[in-house]
Amino acid sequence: MQNNSTVEFAKQKLNDWLKMGVITPGSKLPSERELEELLGIKRMTLRQALLYLEGESKIFRKDRRGWFVALPRFNYSPSSSTSFKQAAIEQGRLPSWGYLEKESVYTAPADILSLLGVSEGETLYKISGWGALDSHKVFYHETFINAQVAPDFIGQLGERSFAEVWEKNYAKKTHTQHLEFKPTRLSGGACKGMGGTSGTPSIRVKKYRADEANKIVQIDIEYWRFESVEFFIDL
Repeated sequence: MQNNSTVEFAKQKLNDWLKMGVITPGSKLPSERELEELLGIKRMTLRQALLYLEGESKIFRKDRRGWFVALPRFNYSPSSSTSFKQAAIEQGRLPSWGYLEKESVYTAPADILSLLGVSEGETLYKISGWGALDSHKVFYHETFINAQVAPDFIGQLGERSFAEVWEKNYAKKTHTQHLEFKPTRLSGGACKGMGGTSGTPSIRVKKYRADEANKIVQIDIEYWRFESVEFFIDL
């Protein structure tokens, strides 16, 4: 049976190191073997303490790379027209992003097909990618676009933002029409795209983007690291 006082000791000691800045935000913690020796505890005790701190959004884990100290949370308003890049810069953060896949597909979940007005077998564009703050990947996204509404969208995208391509190449100003939030774990695609693990807590955000006529032209599904973001919506 696990000694709870030993777990509490490990949690408190790790917390003290974080508060004192012994391990700074974004930095990697010592390996679990090193932490066991430093704290004089067993692996199971250490793992419980680490998972507790992960649940409090103080640390996060990268697949095959170990544990890291959480960075300051990003204040994110999904309903805002401000781009991720602009919002990050305004908050004094260094944003970066990349696209993993840009492909034509002929099927998607039924709700996505229905919302975009596409039938099974018709062409959709599916684009996946990631966003990072201060060199740490914090979200993964999958985006679906009706190819009939925006022919050759993936050919026009390059490394630009979706909003820029819609406005400059298709004369459409898009806005967020619908938002859904769900606490979950990183999906398989998100784990691969961000270097997370299957048990990593995350927040799933589903967005419908519409044109001036309120026709849905784009659906985004985002997975944000639980410790990396704080959502707000101005009403």
